[in-house]
Formats: sequence, C-alpha cells, structure tokens
Amino acid sequence: MKGAMKILRNERNRCQSCGMPLFYDKKPKVHPHYCSYCHDGSSFRDGKATLRDMQKKVDELLVARNANRGQRLYMRLRLATLKRWRESRAYVPKTF
Repeated sequence: MKGAMKILRNERNRCQSCGMPLFYDKKPKVHPHYCSYCHDGSSFRDGKATLRDMQKKVDELLVARNANRGQRLYMRLRLATLKRWRESRAYVPKTF
C-alpha cells in the first residue's frame, strides 16, 4: 500500500506544464505547481508555447534518454491533462 501511495503522491506533485516530478527540480519553491524550468516565479519562461510545442519538447527529451514509444505516448497524452494546458485553448476535452 505504501508503494501505491508514493506513486499517487508523485503523480500529483508534477510540474503542471511539462510533467516533470517536482522532486527533481533544482530550484524548488519557485512556484507551487510548476518547475523552475517552466516558470520563473512570476510568469512562464515560454509564455507563447502551446500544448503541441511542449509535447514536442518533452518527446525530444525522452528520445535523448532512450525512452520507448509507450513511455513517449504516455507523456504526450499526460501533458494534455496538466493544469496549464487544461486552462488554455490548447486543451479541448472530448465529449461523448
């Protein structure tokens, strides 16, 4: 049960822009929801980026780290669920 709780906690404590676990942020506490690579404390570092831009950036990082296709697809889909992209026009939820 402790393992499942740790996984859940790590999923909640991710940058709400790029998906990076905040545990790995070199400058924690810049913003409670975003890592220091995405947010400088007052605004986004890449303020005009779209969801597609971020998906491409994260995919390039994953390719460089030899991530498999499944991991890359998971992150592409996961990014669309993060706060920054849900609150923008870039995220359009499907209706059933």
